[in-house]
Amino acid sequence: MGMCRLASTVALCVTAALTGCFGAPGYSGPRTGHFDGHEFHNDPRVSQPGVGDVFRWMSSSEEVRWCEAPPVVPTQPPARVDEGIRVTFVNHATVLVQMDGISVLTDPVWSERVGPASFVGQSRQADPGVRFDDLPRIDAVVLSHSHYDHCDVATLDALEERFGMPVFAGLGSAAMLAAHDVGGGEDLDWWQSAPVGESGVTVTMTPARHGSQRGLGDRNVVLWGGFVLKGPSGSVFFAGDTAFAPHFAEIRRRLGAPTVALLPIGAYRPRWFMQNVHLDPADAVSAHQALGAERSVGIHWGTFDLSDEGRFQPAGELMMALRRARVPEANFVAAENGESFLFGMAGPN
Repeated sequence: MGMCRLASTVALCVTAALTGCFGAPGYSGPRTGHFDGHEFHNDPRVSQPGVGDVFRWMSSSEEVRWCEAPPVVPTQPPARVDEGIRVTFVNHATVLVQMDGISVLTDPVWSERVGPASFVGQSRQADPGVRFDDLPRIDAVVLSHSHYDHCDVATLDALEERFGMPVFAGLGSAAMLAAHDVGGGEDLDWWQSAPVGESGVTVTMTPARHGSQRGLGDRNVVLWGGFVLKGPSGSVFFAGDTAFAPHFAEIRRRLGAPTVALLPIGAYRPRWFMQNVHLDPADAVSAHQALGAERSVGIHWGTFDLSDEGRFQPAGELMMALRRARVPEANFVAAENGESFLFGMAGPN
C-alpha cells in the first residue's frame, strides 16, 4: 500500500495545484491564546505532521487491506424527536443528532470521494447509513474543521439548497465556505455559544488538538474544534478530529458531563504520525472518562481508508481498551453506519 498511497498523495497535490486549490482565505482578527494574528495553534502547542512526514509515512507504510464492507441497511430517521436524544451514525464523522424538536448534522459527507476534486482522494468503502433524500429537516450543521473528509463542499451545497440552515464552525470558516459558494456560515471561537433557532438548544464550540488545511497555502488559517449541543433533554459532545489532551477535562469543568459523547476511534496508525492529531481507541476511552460522559459512541471509522489499521480494528481495540479500563462495554459502543441510539429521558437502546 505504501507506493499506492504515495502515488495517491502526489496526485492529490498535483490536482490541488492544477485546480487552484490554494485553500481558505484565512481569518483576520485580534491575537488570542490560540491565534497569533495569522495562524491558529493548539493550546498547549504541539508539533503537527508536515509534508515530509506525510511522504515518509506514505512511502514506508505496510499494506493493510480492508475486507469488504458488510451491506449497509439505511435507517429512515423520524421527522423530529421531542423527548430524549437520538443519534444516528451516518458514516465517518457524520452523525444526525435529534433532540428537543431539532435535527443537527455533524461534519456531513455524502460524496463518493473526499478530496479536492471528484476524481481524486479517498473513495468511499461503505455506504451512508441514511440516504440523503431521507433526511428530516436539518436545522443546523456543525463543522469541526476544513479537512476534506470533514468539510465536504458538495454535501454542504446540497444541504444549503434544500434546508438553508446555519453552519456553525470555527473562526475563518464562513469566508472559507463563501469562497466555495456555500452560505450560512457562522463563525465561533472556542467556548463561544450560539442559539439554534428558538429551540432552547445552544451550540458551544470547544477546543480540540488537531489542525486545519484545505489547499496548498492555508495551513491552520481556519480554527478547528468540537461542539457541545445542550438543551432541555441533555447534552451531546461532538469531538470532531482530535488527539487526547487536557481539553476534555476542561470541557467537563466548564460545560458539565455530556449525556452522550461522539468520539473518533479510527485513523490512528502509525502512532508516530497520528498521535498529536487523532485519538486511538485507548485514548478515546480516556476521553470518555475525562468527560464523565454517561454514554459514548465511537465514530470516524469504517468508511474511508485513511490510515494503517484494518477496517474492524478500531472496534476490536475499543472493546479491549474498555476492558482494561474497567468501563462497561455498554457505555461506549462503536457505531455501525445507520445505527441509531436513544439517550436521555427514554434511556439508551
